Amino acid sequence: MLGASAGAAGSVLMGLLAHSTKVGGIFDFGYQEATVLTNDAWTHGAHGIPQHCLLLAYPRGLDNPARTGAVDAQDREVVLLRVIREASLPNQSDLTRLRAEDTDRTITDHYREDGLEGRGADVLTRSLMQQAAFRCRILGTFVENEKGDLVFGKDVDAVYAAAGYFVAKPYDESLQVVVDHVELPMGERAGDLPGDEPANADLPDTDTTMVIGTLRYASSRRREQVAQGVGQSTEVEVRVRPKDFVAHKTAVFGMTRAGKSNTMKVIASAVHLYAHKTGTNVGQLIFDPAGEYAYANRQDKTALSQLGDNVRIYRLGATQADRNKNIRPLSLNFFDDTQLDGCWSLVESFFRGDQRKYIQNFLSCDPTRDPDSAPDSGDKNRLLAVRAMYYGILINAGLTPPSGWHCRVPVNQHTRALLGIDGGMTLRLTANQLKSASAQIARVAAKRKLVADEAEAVKMWISDPARGGHGDASVDGLIGMLASTGSANGYKELRMLRSYHSSESHVDFASAIYGDLARGRLVIVDLSRGSEQVLQTCAERVVTEILGRASARFREGHPSRPMQIFLEEAHRLFDRDKFHRTTNSNDPYVRLAKEAAKYKIGMIYATQEVSSVDDMILSNTANWVCAYMNNSGELKKLSNYYDFSDYAAQILTADDRGFVRLRTDSSPYTLPIQVKKFDLDMVNEIRNECGLAATQFSTEFAPDAVGATDDFDDCPDPDEIFAESNRARVAGAVRTDGASPGLFDEVED
Repeated sequence: MLGASAGAAGSVLMGLLAHSTKVGGIFDFGYQEATVLTNDAWTHGAHGIPQHCLLLAYPRGLDNPARTGAVDAQDREVVLLRVIREASLPNQSDLTRLRAEDTDRTITDHYREDGLEGRGADVLTRSLMQQAAFRCRILGTFVENEKGDLVFGKDVDAVYAAAGYFVAKPYDESLQVVVDHVELPMGERAGDLPGDEPANADLPDTDTTMVIGTLRYASSRRREQVAQGVGQSTEVEVRVRPKDFVAHKTAVFGMTRAGKSNTMKVIASAVHLYAHKTGTNVGQLIFDPAGEYAYANRQDKTALSQLGDNVRIYRLGATQADRNKNIRPLSLNFFDDTQLDGCWSLVESFFRGDQRKYIQNFLSCDPTRDPDSAPDSGDKNRLLAVRAMYYGILINAGLTPPSGWHCRVPVNQHTRALLGIDGGMTLRLTANQLKSASAQIARVAAKRKLVADEAEAVKMWISDPARGGHGDASVDGLIGMLASTGSANGYKELRMLRSYHSSESHVDFASAIYGDLARGRLVIVDLSRGSEQVLQTCAERVVTEILGRASARFREGHPSRPMQIFLEEAHRLFDRDKFHRTTNSNDPYVRLAKEAAKYKIGMIYATQEVSSVDDMILSNTANWVCAYMNNSGELKKLSNYYDFSDYAAQILTADDRGFVRLRTDSSPYTLPIQVKKFDLDMVNEIRNECGLAATQFSTEFAPDAVGATDDFDDCPDPDEIFAESNRARVAGAVRTDGASPGLFDEVED
């Protein structure tokens, strides 16, 4: 008979109760919640019953093999409870009055002048005063199936008025069984009907799990430390099924310094281990805005790059020394029209705040305007002239175009005569030709007085209508960079861009990154340098490339390539308004959020605000990691999902780093955990699982942090400026009596 063996000494139900301490009994049993009666003695014996504590409720006698026979077979079950709040007893008002009277006597005795103490409460009264109750969420029911295996249902199928259920607090092995319990997500379970399977349903699974942290009920840990000393610890290991994260959305919420980055490293490690164990290529892409993933941090001297030899780092402006360390350049081709916006943004970032007139004039030229979209041929030629001069400036600054590169330059017969080049109305000049031609045109256009032929030759590069120009003042800045005057450095100011430029189109970083991801490598894109707009352009190019390739494979019927994309500061990318604007239908991040699942592309996005993420993304997020947040409005939004409302108060107050609430795709209930620290021990554990030798601490810190000293060369000392100014005024002043002024003499301006 089903359940007949559930009370045997060796049954899984008995094992579930083997390591537990009685803390009370249920007196109010419902389908969703139950109220438990306890007292101070039982609470003390269990080393406390913190909020969110997991408890086990079972029929009286089920924990004793000698009495199990008295329990009906169909009632042999264990109900899993979670403490959510304190509750009132039916005689709560009487208990409150007794406690108040006892407290009053205690205070009165303390201040008695005769030194005598009054008579305390009797034993029965004190027993009543110690009674308490707490309300629990019913998470589900553990039962033993026909095979003798432990199975879990997410509800109860019978509610008794006189419940007769004892309640125990599990620890150690019993609690480990509860925490380890997982179930296959919908679409992966045996017997599921074909239909809307999850994106990763056809990917291989593995029995290998990874420890992501330990169970942690509360911020206060004193009683837990005592419990550990007597072998009743509740800080058991929490393991995750790595496949849960593959091709799914994962949210990591929490304030800055709450441990989001550490959590994302642990998740990346879990997926890395999954890929190795299953032999599946799962590319992982991490956009690293602060360099905390690409390099070792100075506290634990450990980096993600130490996981194995399949980690690749791309960095904007990588030097030759970086390339020797296998750090690849995240470079832009300044002569590729499709990258012009990002390149120009980089130029603007270098000169931000520079108030020199010729620099400001140059920044106003805007070569990003597309000549081919101009409404008429005159505007098209003018924009072609602007772009040609811009490219000429870059070439003069030392940036080298790709081999075979040509530039379109609009000319007339006078221009051709000036340059000594034959051709039609539009010349296709090589890099060397453009270098000379742009300098020659700039020298002539910079003249104050032009003869007729000269004016006709360079009129496309003149703004003054009185001199035959077209009225676009922005071209003046271009001329000034090649025909500089006075102390202006002109095009030499742009030499700093050379380390950010790559003329090799076959190593375009977006295509290269996709190639690494397709082969299952972990790619870290170091975005810690450059302006936000440039870095955003780089990131968007990579995401667009990934989506474009994935979409093409999908249309052509090729199997999708699993990939994971980690996104920090996701609120900037998943702006809720973006999802409701038709003008943003091509936004790469909106497309990523909407289309990623069908391409087996997973997202792990981190942000401080739940409300900043569109509801469509939240509703399709399979895994949730919620750390400390200080905004009750955000918690109200979070409480709409799963059972996070039970943890709202704790999330709002417990700001311990790495203390999170975790819900994964295969977890039947949310758990409060302390995330394991990503350190050398974790790195070597994973390397061992992957058959690699142990590694040592890394000294590859972020370049800017190595031996860096701040000499304040970008900001003169105001004290020195004012002191020098004062000395100059004093030295130039003359006293009325003919003597030099004293140190403290007042001097008129």
